Amino acid sequence: MITLTNVTKKYPGSGDEIALKNITTTFEAGLIHGIIGVSGAGKSTLIRLLNQLETYDNGSIQVFDYTDIKALNKESTRMLRKEIGMVFQRDHLLSRKTVIDNILLPITFYRKPTDKDIEYATHLLDEVGLTDYKDRYPSQLSGGQRQRVGIARALINHPKLLICDEPTSALDVITTGNILTLIKRLAKRHHLNVIFVTHDMNVIESIADTVTVMDKGEIVEQGPLDDILFKAKHPKTKAFIKRVGLDLDAITDTFDKASLLLLKFNKDIVKDPILATMMTELNVTVSIVYSNITPNKSGWMIIQVSKKHQQITDYLISHRVVVDHVV
Repeated sequence: MITLTNVTKKYPGSGDEIALKNITTTFEAGLIHGIIGVSGAGKSTLIRLLNQLETYDNGSIQVFDYTDIKALNKESTRMLRKEIGMVFQRDHLLSRKTVIDNILLPITFYRKPTDKDIEYATHLLDEVGLTDYKDRYPSQLSGGQRQRVGIARALINHPKLLICDEPTSALDVITTGNILTLIKRLAKRHHLNVIFVTHDMNVIESIADTVTVMDKGEIVEQGPLDDILFKAKHPKTKAFIKRVGLDLDAITDTFDKASLLLLKFNKDIVKDPILATMMTELNVTVSIVYSNITPNKSGWMIIQVSKKHQQITDYLISHRVVVDHVV
């Protein structure tokens, strides 16, 4: 678990501008946490504090068993950094080193890689889909392949936490989807905690379990992905959500709120004709106001119902659909 308590950060020479203002939050273990905000919101500063790439002025930060990372000595800081892998917007691969040597780079800062290290680096190459690329150089790779190398490098020290700082922002849509799928698979396989920073709500919707929305150095909204999408309160959050085609304010202005139901269904039932069967069996008509299938094949839907409201709700719940009110 990672906890920040009243953390403040101000850059020297920035006048009255504060990069982070009394940040208090917790990142629970075993989840993918998305942090979203526009440029200058403070999201990259926040994650750079966790491995002491930046220091903070006030407050405290706990990362796993390190209860106050600001007070760590040099050796403890080194041990903490080994538990954190970083994937950056720019891959930062060394052009004169081969793929396998780039993956081993974090180890070479402290010692000579062993045969076991090389074996694990080769295994990571296989996991990121680059088995035959170990002797190539960065200039011989595509942008997506270079990021895959960066991900493998971030895992070479067996970290507990993987921090991703906008790693897909320079990639095309298809490559972005592939990288997000890879990160989710690796997070599960390696039991990683993941903090993923982005300015793209489509990325958040694709990968995050929980979401933190930042603006001007502050956390303005935070919660599970479902709550952020369908129960957002802050204008900045609502603006991000509109980018994925969901405008709840417009929907509730157009339709009677009492007639709207929010449905959530997992991948096990996404192909089942539940609505069609329900309309036949209950002799009802429903209108689909909004629907979305996520990359992991689960989805959300907003429907408008005109009668037999409770019967519809009971029917859907009996077929493993999660039913809630839109507002």
